[in-house]
Amino acid sequence: MSMNLRTRMLLVALLPATLVAVLLTAVFLIHAIDNLEQGLRTRGVAISRQMATAAEFGIFSGQRSGLSLLTASTLRIDPDARGAAIIDERGSVMASAGDLNMGAWPPLGRIEGSRLERDVLLFVEPVTRRIVPVDDIYAGTDARPGGESKVIGHVVVELSLEEVSGRGKRHIAAGVLIAMLGAALGGWLAQRIARAVTEPLVEANEVVARIGKGDLAVRMTAESAGPLQPLAVGINDMAERLGVTQEDLRARVAEATRDLKREKEAAEHATIAKSHFLAAASHDLRQPLHALGLFVSGLAQSDVARHEPKLVAHIQSAVDTLQNLLDAILDISRLDGGNIVPEIVSFPLNGSLDRLTRDLSLLAEQKSLQLKVRPTYVRVRSDPKIVERILLNLVGNALRYTRAGGVLVSCRHRGNSVLVEVWDTGEGIPESAREEIFEDYVQLANPERDRDKGLGLGLAICRRLADLLEIPLGVRSRPGRGSVFWIELPLAQEEAPVDEREAESPQAQQAVDAARIAGTVLVVEGDALVRAGMEQAIVGWGGSVMLAATREEALHRCRESGRAPDLTICNLRLPGGGGIELAQELRREFGQMAVLLVSADVSEEAQAAARGAGFALLKEPVPPGRLRAALRHLLAVRA
Repeated sequence: MSMNLRTRMLLVALLPATLVAVLLTAVFLIHAIDNLEQGLRTRGVAISRQMATAAEFGIFSGQRSGLSLLTASTLRIDPDARGAAIIDERGSVMASAGDLNMGAWPPLGRIEGSRLERDVLLFVEPVTRRIVPVDDIYAGTDARPGGESKVIGHVVVELSLEEVSGRGKRHIAAGVLIAMLGAALGGWLAQRIARAVTEPLVEANEVVARIGKGDLAVRMTAESAGPLQPLAVGINDMAERLGVTQEDLRARVAEATRDLKREKEAAEHATIAKSHFLAAASHDLRQPLHALGLFVSGLAQSDVARHEPKLVAHIQSAVDTLQNLLDAILDISRLDGGNIVPEIVSFPLNGSLDRLTRDLSLLAEQKSLQLKVRPTYVRVRSDPKIVERILLNLVGNALRYTRAGGVLVSCRHRGNSVLVEVWDTGEGIPESAREEIFEDYVQLANPERDRDKGLGLGLAICRRLADLLEIPLGVRSRPGRGSVFWIELPLAQEEAPVDEREAESPQAQQAVDAARIAGTVLVVEGDALVRAGMEQAIVGWGGSVMLAATREEALHRCRESGRAPDLTICNLRLPGGGGIELAQELRREFGQMAVLLVSADVSEEAQAAARGAGFALLKEPVPPGRLRAALRHLLAVRA
């Protein structure tokens, strides 16, 4: 750290001075070298012009010896002259001296310092002869003031740049040396300045680091801090104050830690208590709610319903709201507690869409809305129950918040997945609230908490279920135009055609559900209210009922009647034994009969046990319509 800081300060002090010295040296060198070459050019022009003047008579008279003396004297006069030549007007060399490169000469004309080679300058000067006319004083004409000039040859001079290059190199070496000496001097001064500043800073950094590690006894040497003495005094004062308050801080931290530990333990106990409470409430509330739903179903078929239809409808609405609220709260609790493990399988998506249509078509008709579900024949890989629950919540939400128009459920391919979209013509969702709507108990435009507009938990459950399946869930919306909620499901590796029986139309299924049942049903249930509700509902649907509260009573009723029931509805948890064992015992004694298990326990273990025994399992409270549909299906399969 100290070297780093010192190096930075050296660079800050040294770089500007060094840069200025280098730039000045470079400018000086460029100017000096340019002056050397310019001087050589000036000399070359002067030499060539002097030779041209002196060679005029020699060329005109053809005295080659005089011209040779002229070229030789040129080389002796100027040491940079590499060669000289005199050419007549026909291009013949009349005299030359030195080392000339005639093959590289351009067409002869006036040339003042053209670079012939890398280190040779070429100078060419025309040699002219002036013609002065002779005046005839007797002819009576006036004499002309001047004469005509005629080029009778050229003087060629080659000057070497070697000496100029050598001087330039010497100038460069001198400039570099001067720059290095200036940089060294500047570095020495910068180091002296940096040392005076960095040593106190380094010491301050070390002291602060040791204080940060808990060594509050360390102090700076204020006398040697120089201009940074106030900083040293301040750091020493800070260390003194920290030392005084350290014990107090430790005591407060220890007390806060104890408080946090107690609060954490209390929160853990509260979480455990909440889980126990919800587990108990799940069982204790579902059974009376199940019985209440059956009683309301029976009440709807009685004479009271014909006289007080609104009263029965209000009771049914209250029961449905209570059941939805209980299911939503328990689902949120199970999802937050990690008690749901998805079972990933390959399944046809169209079956889930058909059940969705069957369950929600009545709600759409009640609101005078159109519910359209486009069929699809793809197979996806996910948990079918969780996917169906997500779509049920999304479509139910769309129907609830759509006043006119309808809801469309469509599917389209996207690479190796399928995009399931729920379109509605509702009011739309503002962009600022498109993440907020997935939070618990959040409802838009429902400040009065009207239960008819939902509970604010449907989308929160969808988000948790989508996260559990690790699939995307999103929304697009245009306020005033509607919204599109979507999920993306991975396609199964091999798609298979959907069985036509799975694509049964919603109208046909509703007709089946509305039909009356025929047969004897044995109801084995420990709760008296549930037994009474089951009896009233099944009798109202046209069936006959045998009631039993325990295993012994169920066996006694069957033996007493002399014939086996067509179907047995048995609670999974009975006093003195389990419902699965009783159903198996009844089958062994009275032959094959249809069995339907009901239970408030919807854990994975309970579902696995029912599947292993080959029995259908419904979760309490069971809606009367779903119970009636299950009874008809099981009785039809047995028949």
